[in-house]
Amino acid sequence: MKKSDVIVVGGGLAGSHTTFHLSRLGLKVILLERGSIACGASGRNGGQVLQCEGKDRDKDIILNRLKYTKRSVRLLKELKDELDFDYEFKQVGTADIVTDEEGLAESKELYELSHSIGDDEIEFLDWKGLHEVCPYFADFLIGGRIRTTDGNLNPLNLANGLVDKAKKYGAEVYTWHNVDKVVIESGKVKGVEANGEKFSADKVVLATSLWTRDLLPGFGFRIFPHRPLVSLSEPIPYFKPPAFEVLIGDDVVWGGTQTATGHLLVGGGAGKPRTVEEQYDYVLDWEDTIRNGRALAMIFTKIKAVNVLRIWCGVSAYTIDGLPLVGESAMAEGLYIMGGFVAGVCWTPICGKLLAELIANKTPEVDLESMNPNRFDNMKIELPEKYNYAIMLEHLGRL
Repeated sequence: MKKSDVIVVGGGLAGSHTTFHLSRLGLKVILLERGSIACGASGRNGGQVLQCEGKDRDKDIILNRLKYTKRSVRLLKELKDELDFDYEFKQVGTADIVTDEEGLAESKELYELSHSIGDDEIEFLDWKGLHEVCPYFADFLIGGRIRTTDGNLNPLNLANGLVDKAKKYGAEVYTWHNVDKVVIESGKVKGVEANGEKFSADKVVLATSLWTRDLLPGFGFRIFPHRPLVSLSEPIPYFKPPAFEVLIGDDVVWGGTQTATGHLLVGGGAGKPRTVEEQYDYVLDWEDTIRNGRALAMIFTKIKAVNVLRIWCGVSAYTIDGLPLVGESAMAEGLYIMGGFVAGVCWTPICGKLLAELIANKTPEVDLESMNPNRFDNMKIELPEKYNYAIMLEHLGRL
């Protein structure tokens, strides 16, 4: 039996950040991942470092979110000097783009609201301003808001860089180890079982997000899925596109990440509503492929004769209030949850640090109260029978 102070289950960004910070604090950590590092949702996303997200008008909600995300951006800048992997972090901004005058008026209101509470990183963009930020955007995109400190990065490189450094701090990492069971005795965590092996620890972190329900009976849909599609172009000259999101008809198109090798990434186009279980399906059909390929061409109309190299789908995690679940679970003493990140690239850096400090009996620099993983325990969570991204955002009141 292998023993440690803490077991972290899940080698995506949530688990990688947590393992890194726990190891850095001197704890003996075992990380278990059922595949390769960042092979699930973390490795399939667009890499957007996204603070300019949603259209919240509640000042307390906005300030609470920024309390964490601004710290995450700071950590991402600091980690560039500590990790041995280049994760291509570029602060090219995130734009919330609109296509009509009504949307533009709303963007101006949200911009003014941000500045009224001291959030002066948000800028308002009219048509001219938006197309100065990115001349390759289609003309029907008429403006919006941008946060210039946001941007994008390579999530695969970030996760692997964190795990690589954690191993140098003493962490043991076991990939291709599928955790079958969380061992709980008399209300206390004792460890886990994976691939027929027993791993012992008094503290277990489930950084398993959408798959937490498979390990904890009764967990249900505290965290629920959405199935995004992503297309990747052939290499083109770098033109500094911002990360972005825009509602077009009944679909939300997002993206803007351009890799160090010049490939341009755009997501969206997955308009077909699906059941909850169908959201987990990674298999593409022809309709998915066509819709997503069109999304890239629709946004960047001024880039001509560029081939789409590949299209894939992933799965994104959501909660009904838009905040992740981070902290100790009431299901067992020593059991911690780390998941449900709507914009995980921008939330997991600080949340991994705060959770590690909590587990190590350090005082976290900011509290985790709003992310209490037990806040949905007595709540019936209802989802549409079938949904796509736009339907889900409307259901959550975030469009």
